[in-house]
Amino acid sequence: MTASDTPMRVMHIISGDLWAGAEVQAYTLLKKLQPHTNLYVVLMNHGELENRLREINIHVTVLDETVLTSLAIIGQLRKLIRELKPDVLHTHRQKENIFGNLANVLAVPFFRWRAKSIRTSHGAPESTPKGKQKLQVWLDTWIGNHLQQCVIAVSDDLAKKLTSIFPPDHIRVVHNGVDYEALLASAKTAEFKLAFPEYKHIGIIGRIQPVKRVDIFLETAALLLLKHQHIKFHVIGDGNLKGQMEEKAELLGITDNVVFHGHRADIASCIVSLDVIVMCSDHEGTPMTGLEALALGTPLIAHDVGGLHEMLCTQPELLVCDHSPSGYFEAINNVLVNNNYKPVLAKHYDADVNSLATLEIYKSLLN
Repeated sequence: MTASDTPMRVMHIISGDLWAGAEVQAYTLLKKLQPHTNLYVVLMNHGELENRLREINIHVTVLDETVLTSLAIIGQLRKLIRELKPDVLHTHRQKENIFGNLANVLAVPFFRWRAKSIRTSHGAPESTPKGKQKLQVWLDTWIGNHLQQCVIAVSDDLAKKLTSIFPPDHIRVVHNGVDYEALLASAKTAEFKLAFPEYKHIGIIGRIQPVKRVDIFLETAALLLLKHQHIKFHVIGDGNLKGQMEEKAELLGITDNVVFHGHRADIASCIVSLDVIVMCSDHEGTPMTGLEALALGTPLIAHDVGGLHEMLCTQPELLVCDHSPSGYFEAINNVLVNNNYKPVLAKHYDADVNSLATLEIYKSLLN
């Protein structure tokens, strides 16, 4: 353990291949931890997260998984751990959990100063593992049980699910946190709102992947357009289903009212410019987009699942149990007609609360 007057050394290992919810939360957490710790961040991809961390002078090393083999990455991590001697190793997602903890063991095989290890579980698995993935899942689970001392869950619902995988006394709940001041400062009126101020604007924000159910969003849009004329629908994000969803919009005959934006860096501006945000995912942890919507005062219509239930527990009329286009149509139509919802973000979703809770977990591991 470090001396009381010396900031602890903390190494985070993150993929960094996308700028999505987990990466946004990691960035927010690291920004808040920076004044209290000596931070070292290892990314496995160049990209937006790397750029943003460098902008706030956080030490970043990129071990590019598109160039290096898995063994090479583990070897480089082992070398970094031996050089930096972190007090705490904090990993995110499956591959990072495996690489980081194998490197931690190989760096210090006899426990002389091996880093305490912790992971954040950002959400439930998105699909059933097959083939080689089964071995990877087994290894990740074994590492979480035997080489790591703590598992952070981002919602109470996820924590309950994790108790069937990891020791219950190792699991801690730390809700994702919003840096409200930074979010508000970056929120401007988006160009689509300026171009069509007389329209209502309804959006879905996130990766265009199966779990996000953009297909339900588009089918809901078709139903709404039968009742309301002046609505623009916005699909904000990229992913491997983008082409299929564009084709689906054409088949539904709604292309004049749907905009596929692709990736955008001005998400806060998009959120404040939308009249309703829809989250119709099959499952979610505690999505940053949802938290940011509530923080910025944009109504959120969401599937009643996972961390979304917790986020909207005081406004159950915004939760959808009927996970179908007709179910989302009813909830959205209610918001459009009544137009009197004032979203509220609970205090425990604040980034300062989040970072202090994480810091206390670090300290507890070192005592």
